[in-house]
Amino acid sequence: MPTENAVAVVGMACRLPGADDTAGFWAALTGGVDGISRFTPEWLLDQGADPEYVGRENFVPAMGVVTGSRRFDWPYFRYSRAEAAAMDPQQRVFLECATTAVDDAGIDPTRFPGRIGVYAGADRVGPGADDPLSELALYIGREKDFLATRVAYKLGLRGPALTVQTACSTSLTAVHLAARALVGGECDAALAGGVTVMPRGEWGYLFEQGGILSPDGRCRPFDERAGGTVPAEGVAVVVLKRLADALRDGDRIAGVIAGTAINNDGSDKMAYTAPSVPGQSEVIRAAQRIAGIDPADIDYVEAHGTATRLGDPVEVEALTDVFRDSTDTTGACLLGAVKGNIGHTGAVSGVAGLIKTVLMLEHGQIVPTVHFTSPNPLLELEASPFRVAAANEPWPDRGTRLAAVSSFGVGGTNAHVLLQGAPSRAPRKGRPGFHPLTLSAASPDALGRLAGALADRLEPATAGEAAPTLAEVSRTLAERRVHRHRKALVAAEPAVAARLLRGAAEPGPPRRKLGKVAFLFPGQGTLRHGAGTAAYQLLPGFRAEFDEIRKGVRDAHDIDLTPVVTDPADQDWFTDTVHQQLGLFALGYAFGRQLQAWNIRPAAMLGNSIGEYVAAALAGVWSPQDAADLVHRRARAMWDTEPGLMVSVAARADEVVPRLPGDGEVTVAVEAPGSVVLSGPEAAMTELLAGDRLAGLGTTLIHTRRAFHSKAMDGAAEEVRAAISSMPVRPPRQPLISGTTGRQAAPQEVTDPAYWAAQLRRPVLLGEAMRTLLGSGCTTYVELGPGSSMIGGLRRTPGWDSSFAAVPLTARREDPAEAGLLNALATLWELGADRALEDVLGTAPGAGEERPSRCSLPGYQFRGEDPEQADAAAPPAPAARRAPAAAPARTADTRAVLAELWCRTLGVPMALDDDSFFALGGESLMAVSLTAQVRELTGCVLSVTDFSRAPSFGRLVETVERQSPARPAPAATGTLPVPGVATLTEGGTGRPVFLVADATGTALPYRHLAALLAPLAANRPVLGLEDPGGPRTRTIPAIAADHVTALLRTQPEGPYTLGGWSFGAVVAHEMAYRLTRLGKRVDLLVCLDGFVPDTGGRPVSFAPEFLRAGLRSQAEALLGIGPVARRLGRATALRRQFVANQATLLRYRPRPVACPVVLFKASSGPAEADRLRGRLTGLYGDGVRVEPVGGDHWSMLTGPYADELALKLAHALPAEDSAEQGER
Repeated sequence: MPTENAVAVVGMACRLPGADDTAGFWAALTGGVDGISRFTPEWLLDQGADPEYVGRENFVPAMGVVTGSRRFDWPYFRYSRAEAAAMDPQQRVFLECATTAVDDAGIDPTRFPGRIGVYAGADRVGPGADDPLSELALYIGREKDFLATRVAYKLGLRGPALTVQTACSTSLTAVHLAARALVGGECDAALAGGVTVMPRGEWGYLFEQGGILSPDGRCRPFDERAGGTVPAEGVAVVVLKRLADALRDGDRIAGVIAGTAINNDGSDKMAYTAPSVPGQSEVIRAAQRIAGIDPADIDYVEAHGTATRLGDPVEVEALTDVFRDSTDTTGACLLGAVKGNIGHTGAVSGVAGLIKTVLMLEHGQIVPTVHFTSPNPLLELEASPFRVAAANEPWPDRGTRLAAVSSFGVGGTNAHVLLQGAPSRAPRKGRPGFHPLTLSAASPDALGRLAGALADRLEPATAGEAAPTLAEVSRTLAERRVHRHRKALVAAEPAVAARLLRGAAEPGPPRRKLGKVAFLFPGQGTLRHGAGTAAYQLLPGFRAEFDEIRKGVRDAHDIDLTPVVTDPADQDWFTDTVHQQLGLFALGYAFGRQLQAWNIRPAAMLGNSIGEYVAAALAGVWSPQDAADLVHRRARAMWDTEPGLMVSVAARADEVVPRLPGDGEVTVAVEAPGSVVLSGPEAAMTELLAGDRLAGLGTTLIHTRRAFHSKAMDGAAEEVRAAISSMPVRPPRQPLISGTTGRQAAPQEVTDPAYWAAQLRRPVLLGEAMRTLLGSGCTTYVELGPGSSMIGGLRRTPGWDSSFAAVPLTARREDPAEAGLLNALATLWELGADRALEDVLGTAPGAGEERPSRCSLPGYQFRGEDPEQADAAAPPAPAARRAPAAAPARTADTRAVLAELWCRTLGVPMALDDDSFFALGGESLMAVSLTAQVRELTGCVLSVTDFSRAPSFGRLVETVERQSPARPAPAATGTLPVPGVATLTEGGTGRPVFLVADATGTALPYRHLAALLAPLAANRPVLGLEDPGGPRTRTIPAIAADHVTALLRTQPEGPYTLGGWSFGAVVAHEMAYRLTRLGKRVDLLVCLDGFVPDTGGRPVSFAPEFLRAGLRSQAEALLGIGPVARRLGRATALRRQFVANQATLLRYRPRPVACPVVLFKASSGPAEADRLRGRLTGLYGDGVRVEPVGGDHWSMLTGPYADELALKLAHALPAEDSAEQGER
């Protein structure tokens, strides 16, 4: 077999009669289960069946039913109920199954390093329920054309997306196309499958003599009693990759596709719907030739096997004709057909047979053909190379396992696939020890269900097969899609992991997000051997930082810090003050740099004594090497002082101080929440401890022979002052909470050598510092050092909230170091630090290929309702159209009208004041439609942007009732008192960033980007420029002139920062031209995947690619197809506005503008950026920058792509001080 063309099956998902997933399907196959449902007359009549139809003599009350085939988890896919109800149930269930298959393959499409295609087909589309949506929405929701592209859109797949239709052979034809696309390099992974869901109310069929359907509701392939098949529902998807890639990536390889072929019978048969021996023979030979497989070596054939009197004999004759080319044996090859188990699933049948065969290859077991007892004599099997698989038996031991799958469609399109078992390869089990298991879901309930399903999978007794290793489970989970609700746990044994997962299956209190993070650094006495062992072994970033400091300390001071990261180590090493302080510095600094590399950056830092030096170094006050030298000098100076003792007392300072001798020899060195540390000369401390002054108070002697933070440190303090005076010092980049003053340190304090001298001499006001820290707004507290002494103090400090996250990075003394570190990183991941586990999970860029293999695990646990069912949540009947001039009375009538609009738009049963439009599945253009209808029915003008800022039903009612007809909403709702200017982000006194509406006339598409930009572009509000007059046709210069007027009323003096997305970028260009003609300065023009060509003063239509794109966009909007239609939805007025603006764009004549320009171009690389930069130089001169960004034209403002765009845009914005230069 030519392995360079081989394709691996790396993921599977199915829902078939009698089986909810692949594990259930395998159980049904090995158990010889007939999954066909049979109905009683009483049940059918209860379901509303026609009594006359049910009562017919030839009515057969049987069908293959998929459990829950009409249920749909529409919130997961961010659909409203109304949209979900408008979709064909086949599209709904296929979307869920495709998602499960991607999970089974361990693929996150957003992180997959290549393109993923989807090839799929569906059966006939049944009639839809009565629905208030437009014909366009219904068309997109129900037509087969959109099956594959819907999956591509919702899962973010960027490879080819083809809906395939070849009747019964649809899904196997899809497999053929997917495999060819992989081999040809069109994509790097592919989904292939099919779906069939029967129209509502079909619970049986009428038997016709000589037809293809069974007289008794049982399908008996190859049996002498065979009389036909049984119609059935089903959905099945496989995920494919090139075999070489799958081997390289450590994928779970369930089977290998060695070759595929498709053809058509042509007219060489008795009728259009009849099968053809020559046609089938030809496709089988073609597949064998492509695969380089001799038919004599094939062990098993999964036949089309409809159990009809015509179909089975034709199929066996065609197979025999091909096999006799190379073998004279009889009964050597096994024959089977899955239709005996599940019936005829139409478009699904080919992939159902493929999954069955792959499962047999994977398990090394042949399963029985259901209902087969003795062969149909018309097959003449006794003279053929075949015998029917009638019982469970081991796969024939003839070397490489080889199998074939056939699927033949009505109309003559035949498909044949050659399969072989997975190649042998050395196991990649991963490292031993503890492993993090990362689970996520879109809701807490789904997260709990996933935890329970994974627990079942890890228990061999319930899984029915050997459990995967935890390393394999850890890797597979880590590479799946990540959702909002997360749970991570750490275990070293599958049984322990299963127990922890069962605990996680019970919903607990929601965990806060990461929020603002505080770094905590403990003081001397906490360092112990092996404190950094786990981090040094597992975290390359930590290891590199630690090694750099270790080398510098060894070279400069001949001290080896290796005991900090090794276990076991000499315990006496840790009693030395110099070792303690240098070790704590190296450990804390390496931890801090590692967290920063994961984008976990502190909003505040607090260190106890020596810990404050670590915080200062991380804040950039000193270089790490200068800081290490300073710590060494400090520690050496402290050690050179007179001997002394320190003792910790478990009591408040006001309880302890009155008990101390009055001579001032013993003083409070550290004041912490609920405890103090006393410090003094040896003699005075010994006398104090021997007496009864501290009687009744818990005391603990600290392992040090010096009296820190006492007058004994006067000499050392002076040495520290001198050392810092000779060093370069910079202001801190992050806030530092001072243990000396108990408040946030001012930058000038931190750079003053006297501060650090006092820091060594004076008491540490840790309790007061912790109170200050708790008032800083931080919600996550990470301790970067041994133990959790700092976190313990915070927990005892007034102001601590139980919802705060406390994360000690090292384990308790009695716990394994590796488990402690992994639990900490798991907690950070749960809080939203996506990269915290990337090193230990091997998901970091450039991770080696020796990661553990992926394995098959339960996928996302969907749980939905039937959105079409009236008792689930019936949308109210559409209201009659009302004349816009007559606004309802501002009483219950207004609420009733708005409730009707709300429910009809979203497909919800009621409207409650606290209901959020977007939380219920609404999306931007649905909001446009809703506000347009509000204007039409009430006469009240409501800005879409205003509505999206407070999108609850209650606020909608309040806004409408406050207005009189045709009067704009007051400024309190969020719109500035300038028509056409909408506030996208509040606050800030700096110069605004103006974003111009797209071709729909609204700035709503910028809502998400603006929210992300707000914290990055501090003090600069983001304002949208919209068309206040509603849909109309105008030229681009006219639109720009209105926007310039609104801009100047908002910001009379420049310079100006403006831009836009798509059509908005074109209008922004014209605005920049007009502003510069007025003598105003534009300091940046921002083009978001939109720009004008340099046409030399001619209309844009003279640029061929712009003409093509403009005409295509208009056509898509008018016809309701493609990405334009998906964006515009069912808002008719919006479509008209879009089409008009696109036509306006083609007539526009761009003129050069003298201003800096940055173009953020989606889906482009360096070469494309260079090309665009050259094209735009004629319009803008040398001030053109082109920045490639993620996503495509339609997705760049949303999801993860918007995060990248916001960051790059923030960096591109001119500094505020440029405003002082005034106009030029």
